[in-house]
Amino acid sequence: MRWIMPDKTIPSMNFFRLPFTPNTRILTENTLNQYSEIRKPKRGYFPIKIRKISFSNELLVIGVILDKDPEELVYIKVTTSELLISCRVDTHENYLSRYAYFSLAQLMYYDTEYDFEDYYWPDFFDQKTGESKYLMINKSKDNLHVSSKVRYKGFYKPGKQLPVISQNPVPLRKAVPCIQEQPSKETHVILGFCLADSNNEWYRTNHYPFLVPYTGILNKAKTEVRSFTIYVLNETQLPEIDLTDEQQKLVEICFDMRKIALVTSPAYKDDANRLAEKRQQNKINYNQLFELWQKALPLLSGRLYTHYSYTYGMRNVKGKPRRSSMIPCSFSIETPEICFLWKDKGDYYKLELRLRIAGKIYQMQYHYSTAFFAMLFCNPRRYALLNSIIDSELLSFFQKSHFQLLVLKKHYDGDFKNFVDQLRMIYVFISQ
Repeated sequence: MRWIMPDKTIPSMNFFRLPFTPNTRILTENTLNQYSEIRKPKRGYFPIKIRKISFSNELLVIGVILDKDPEELVYIKVTTSELLISCRVDTHENYLSRYAYFSLAQLMYYDTEYDFEDYYWPDFFDQKTGESKYLMINKSKDNLHVSSKVRYKGFYKPGKQLPVISQNPVPLRKAVPCIQEQPSKETHVILGFCLADSNNEWYRTNHYPFLVPYTGILNKAKTEVRSFTIYVLNETQLPEIDLTDEQQKLVEICFDMRKIALVTSPAYKDDANRLAEKRQQNKINYNQLFELWQKALPLLSGRLYTHYSYTYGMRNVKGKPRRSSMIPCSFSIETPEICFLWKDKGDYYKLELRLRIAGKIYQMQYHYSTAFFAMLFCNPRRYALLNSIIDSELLSFFQKSHFQLLVLKKHYDGDFKNFVDQLRMIYVFISQ
């Protein structure tokens, strides 16, 4: 197939504009059809082939072949709220050509919408060379993959939703003594506690992190759990051993956690009101769970038999725990404080999130994330309960970009500056 060089400049009046779903870079099939009367023939075979040719100076160039016609070029530019599309044939500000229409329709072949976020990089290109020092653009046969280079991960793009920071700082949790648990002299049967975790976006029986008791049997030397017997989901499953008052209180907290840990997922026929109700109830449960974790921490930290398990859904938290999924862990009694490192990198600023524990600054573990907890890079299986819901939500936001945010100086004023100003009112900014 012949290589066609794209036009370097396209007059603005030659772009047809299509609105995105608010606060996204998603174009829906419904929106496309509202702006065009062109449709794919209902009868007969009408082949459409597209290939992504290049991405330069914010312009995505797509080659499209309709039936037996020669290939034509379609030009796409992604803005904050609109998709701008042009074509060498017919398309202008008041008309969408069939080449432009079918190129978009083909992008939505497997769905009723297409997310153009990967091609939204305003001001990230050198206008003279058409290249970007911040991006990796990998081309395969008919496709392009665009992403930020590893060192530039976390770049802010105008229109990105930033967390809302409360104006009222939450007092730091007071330090309390932790449990000093000792192995039983009379029996090898133990009552342990497992942090049950799951990604609450993926599975049908998603749940927020909660604590579940389990029974197990120690090895002969009583140095580790040899086998796990059962998850304790009610009082009838408790082992026939004497429980301390602290163990009994912790078990009751575990039962309360499990009642509200399940995430209510959207159903196919849910309307907007029902979806809003579910989101609100999930938020209430999330906040209540965090309060229960605060109550549980003094009764949990210092215990000998604590494990972590990624459950893949609430339906798996029953019966005998799988030994291979039970990972030893510990819970810190100390309260981590979020702080920020601010750097001027020339043409952009860099904001890094750090944790301060007992006066020392730590980097975060970003490969794994568990709501409510901080996981340190130096000791990822020692869980430190965060100080507030705001801290937890902020940590989840920053974890997606390896605990750093970058912003071009030309994008700093406005939403990003307001966000940083809010952070400065609540959190400490450090110099190193």
